[in-house]
Amino acid sequence: MKVFLFLGVTLLFKLALADHHEKDQKYDNDHNDRKDSLHKKEEHHSNEHNHHHNESMPCHKIAPYNSKFSFDLYRQVALDHPYENIVFSPVSVSTAFAFLSLGAKAQTRSQIIEGIGFNTSEISEQEMHEGFHQLLVFLNDVDRELQLSGGNALFISQEHKTLQTFLDEAKKLYQSEAFSTDFKNNEEAKNQINSYVEKKTHGKIAHMLDSVDQDIVLVLINYIYFKGKWEKPFSEEMTIEMDFHVNAKTTVKVPFMRRTGMYKVAFTKEAIVVSIPYEGDADALFILPKKGKLPKIEQNFNEETIKKWKKSMEMQCVEIFLPKFNISGNINLKETLSKMGIVDVFSDNADLSGITGEAKLKVSKAFHKAVLTIDEKGTEAGGSTALEATPRSTPNVIFNNHFIFSLYDYKTKSVLFSGRVFNPQK
Repeated sequence: MKVFLFLGVTLLFKLALADHHEKDQKYDNDHNDRKDSLHKKEEHHSNEHNHHHNESMPCHKIAPYNSKFSFDLYRQVALDHPYENIVFSPVSVSTAFAFLSLGAKAQTRSQIIEGIGFNTSEISEQEMHEGFHQLLVFLNDVDRELQLSGGNALFISQEHKTLQTFLDEAKKLYQSEAFSTDFKNNEEAKNQINSYVEKKTHGKIAHMLDSVDQDIVLVLINYIYFKGKWEKPFSEEMTIEMDFHVNAKTTVKVPFMRRTGMYKVAFTKEAIVVSIPYEGDADALFILPKKGKLPKIEQNFNEETIKKWKKSMEMQCVEIFLPKFNISGNINLKETLSKMGIVDVFSDNADLSGITGEAKLKVSKAFHKAVLTIDEKGTEAGGSTALEATPRSTPNVIFNNHFIFSLYDYKTKSVLFSGRVFNPQK
């Protein structure tokens, strides 16, 4: 019997960039959402690999593993797409495959868990699933200033029945839903899936799938929608058109947002690094490699590199020039994750009998789609903006070449999004 499992991972986040004063505050898990001054003591993206330190919250126990996976995944995606824009959510990919592992057995399950960075001799599967459960609860907290909406949904052919034990675990741990779907009616199945995703992403992703194959039996959708709000938005009146250098032969005209203000900045031998915080215990790191340094930076992109940059960061007044852009990323997870050790789940050796009870079930296609928009505005109407006293002469930081970005959530200690801008017009 020919069986297919289609994994669609969709996400969208819209950023409106702003300046920032010194905001040295971190989420304190001992004081129930209270912000404090621990930001300086814990570095961005630098979850240590000491898995035995005191981390009482389930989502913090899985954070070091998710952090390692985020860098491993970035390096692989960057290697596979050296001359393209890339954008993806590491934690979303981790969540999707942790969810998939609920229905995997034997070596298939071991490969999935190890492939997304976990070591079951250090952390149990139960702790892993509990960690992802709390992670999803926090990411979907409607009371947070940083607003996200994420989850999973399973669409299964009417000819097959999903095991109730799998459905119960999926709902309890991953807030997932399951729907009976008539894949023989291609148009109806496509509309059912697209309508679900459109509703869950508040209309931001209206066309997840262009078509549906009749032979598909299972479709797994993982989505995450992000609403970010910066404390001090850029002024539209300050936006100007400038050159962005795609390569030695290609230059494109792009609207650049600009603002002078206080930022955490590091000027290193390899790159200029700028940290721009959000309201709600998160920030974005923008990395501008020096000429010819991008390949080396991406090959060595890891926690130690981030630690080094963070240590050299200082709060100073600079004039930031950042291009407006709208990029989308399509990653073939079957190809990418196979190179990272997750092999059996995509082959005839797969054992996903925990989903339907059938032995012959494998992932035939797995895609991850992301869309990212950066402009001057916040996603919601902003309030008053405080003015900053700045010196007459300030250094410029102009992101007019390929640059890397990463969005980090301090509350869950998770890398939410990572990517590279190769051409802002693509």
